[in-house]
Amino acid sequence: MANNEKIEQALAPLFSQEKMELVDLKIGNHGHKTLLQFFIDRLDASAVTIDDCETMSDKISSMLDMENLVGAAYVIEVSSPGVDRVLKTPAHFKRFVNERVKIILREPREGLGFFTGIIASADDARITLSDGMKKYDFKYEEIKSARLDPVLEF
Repeated sequence: MANNEKIEQALAPLFSQEKMELVDLKIGNHGHKTLLQFFIDRLDASAVTIDDCETMSDKISSMLDMENLVGAAYVIEVSSPGVDRVLKTPAHFKRFVNERVKIILREPREGLGFFTGIIASADDARITLSDGMKKYDFKYEEIKSARLDPVLEF
């Protein structure tokens, strides 16, 4: 099976050149093939288009083949991260200060395994989350996963 870190490192120059960000990479199975799901975003904060996804799909496929990074038959999917995008790096948390997020902790705190609230602040070491009544500080290494948790109104 392909290695996330190896693929992310090899593709970093391509994403930089295209002024895009690889938000997340998921590797799984699709029948007898390896499934590579790339979630991309634009560095200029404009919306990712279908054309962006098609262009990046072609360029990613070329690099994967050229560098033989998968080593087996594969299927590639490229899409935007969506409204519930994953937050993985301090830069992601900083970008989404004042946005609602759900974080899942590696170890429970106060009997809770997850917290939902607004990112009040974020720096290179931690985030402060406000649930409207109380503020909580979390170091990034305490967070197992985090996603935007927008309130969608219809």
